[in-house]
Amino acid sequence: MDELTESQRQWLTLALVPGVGSTLFIRLLARFGRPETALRASEAELAETVGPAVAQRIRQYREFVDVEAQERMLRQFEARLVTMDDPAYPPRLAEIYDPPLALFVRGELLETDQYAVAIVGTRKPTNYGRSMAERLGADLAARGITVISGMAEGIDAAAHRGALQAGGRTIAVLGSGVDQVFPAAHADLMQEIISKGAVASIFPMGMPAMAGNFPRRNRVISGLALGLIVVEAGPTSGALITARHAAEQGREVFAVPGHAGNPCSMGPHSLIREGAKLVETVNDVLVELNLPTIAYQPPPPPPQEPQLTLPIDGKQEKQKRFAGRAAPPPTGSAGIPAGSGKEPAAMHEAPLRPTVSAVESDILSMLSPDGSFVDEIALSCRIPVSEALSALTMLELKGLVRQFSGKRFAPK
Repeated sequence: MDELTESQRQWLTLALVPGVGSTLFIRLLARFGRPETALRASEAELAETVGPAVAQRIRQYREFVDVEAQERMLRQFEARLVTMDDPAYPPRLAEIYDPPLALFVRGELLETDQYAVAIVGTRKPTNYGRSMAERLGADLAARGITVISGMAEGIDAAAHRGALQAGGRTIAVLGSGVDQVFPAAHADLMQEIISKGAVASIFPMGMPAMAGNFPRRNRVISGLALGLIVVEAGPTSGALITARHAAEQGREVFAVPGHAGNPCSMGPHSLIREGAKLVETVNDVLVELNLPTIAYQPPPPPPQEPQLTLPIDGKQEKQKRFAGRAAPPPTGSAGIPAGSGKEPAAMHEAPLRPTVSAVESDILSMLSPDGSFVDEIALSCRIPVSEALSALTMLELKGLVRQFSGKRFAPK
């Protein structure tokens, strides 16, 4: 693991203060520019942005957050801190309401993990349920789709194992720190997931698995995925909480039907009645989500020598940023898969336009026609608010964006 930068240390310090969630964190960035500036601010200055209670808490806790201990454990377990402004932070997770400020990661997150499906269910499945979870995990992974689950006993473990047996990628999201193994029997499974995918958590190093952690863990599972499949779940199962999070996040919810009269079938059947898509084979998922069906290939090794390139535009910069990682399927303009027949008619007649930087290109790609607020832009592009404002000013000077009242920006 690389040493934490000073910026990461300050980010982690502020993020670990109780009561500072992503909404207040972004307000603090909008007001002070950087976490370290917010941490140095007076209580009165903080109170103007986050209220007196949270301001007092920031002043009290900033001296007691043990960042050094976190850094030692990150190094010991070869883990990495991925903050929201890190290019490696999953873009799909950044889209959800109140996204986690940081992830602790063992293994590697790839750009192709944007093509991901979550599989969850009961910890005590039937043989049928376990077989279905394993088969769906394997079938998705064999087609290049990352399988996400929670590494719990039962359905979660079966989904992970299916993906691994197919030679594909899988990500486990934990309800503890990534240095903790829960359940203990999954130590070997966890190591295999780390070596062929990633284990991630929103909880700091050293945090044990506690009941109150799992609802927060569940919304990350659904937030990372395009869709969620529920395979066997009782009427009070945590898998149904994950399904609710998925629906609230705008993710597609799928359910595998089970045997009538089996308590484990009650959850999926209830979801199907409420509009979840019925799943019998992996094709039911692929067609609904319009997912690419490519065979998985490991990421190529990093280049041994520097490569000469033409002048960098936004697309080239993004390719450089993920050098050595597996690339997503080729797309045309507006993210439409190339050759799908849906490319805009003018895609081969690109008009001349001012040169834009990589950051400016990212901002242009996410602006809403109705206008986007600066903090939303900074969050989506995973850059500081100050950097977003600077880039937006340049784009306005180049005639590529227009500004509305309230610091809202839209493409011209």
